[in-house]
Amino acid sequence: MKFARLGFGLIFALALVTGVRSLASSQGAPTPPPPPRPLPTTGTVITTSTAPPTALPAGMPVPTVQPTLQPTPAGKRGKKSAPSPEASPTDTPEPPQFASLDGVWEMQLQPLDGARTVYQHLTVKQDGANVTGTWDRPGMAKVPFTGSFDGRVFKLNVATKPKETIFTGYAENFGDMVGLIDAGGKAGTPFTASHRKKEKIGQ
Repeated sequence: MKFARLGFGLIFALALVTGVRSLASSQGAPTPPPPPRPLPTTGTVITTSTAPPTALPAGMPVPTVQPTLQPTPAGKRGKKSAPSPEASPTDTPEPPQFASLDGVWEMQLQPLDGARTVYQHLTVKQDGANVTGTWDRPGMAKVPFTGSFDGRVFKLNVATKPKETIFTGYAENFGDMVGLIDAGGKAGTPFTASHRKKEKIGQ
């Protein structure tokens, strides 16, 4: 009787342990993940390599890749590259040729009666506002004069006889004159003059 009860107890204990293990495995087992979705068939397909890297033999150094420099192609022989343009210096204006009335002036008299142009000379010496010099006419003696100059307008009193001759006019940049010769007649004689070296009278 005692052996029967002992056997029945062992069977019940074994059945209880088996049931507990089954219940624990059913509750504690993780839910398997869902299967991955298939990749779309359109667009770019990315593939990866699963091949393991090749192992190097023991003791062999790992090779390094050095970049290769490509030489710049040389230009064609016989041709030089054009130099870069550089700014040229600003041209300096030339200074005025004359700074005073000093010197020889070539005159061109334009008679109002239609006669041909008459060439004469004035030799001028300027001292501030005062002017002196001589009037040189072809075939005639030189005649002295005195006068004034204010930087533009001049007046020369030539000591001709029997009546003095008066030159009036203006000068531009000490290089050119425009004026009128009044010898006491009804109308004066217009003239121009250029500041230059004296030329042979009568040409």
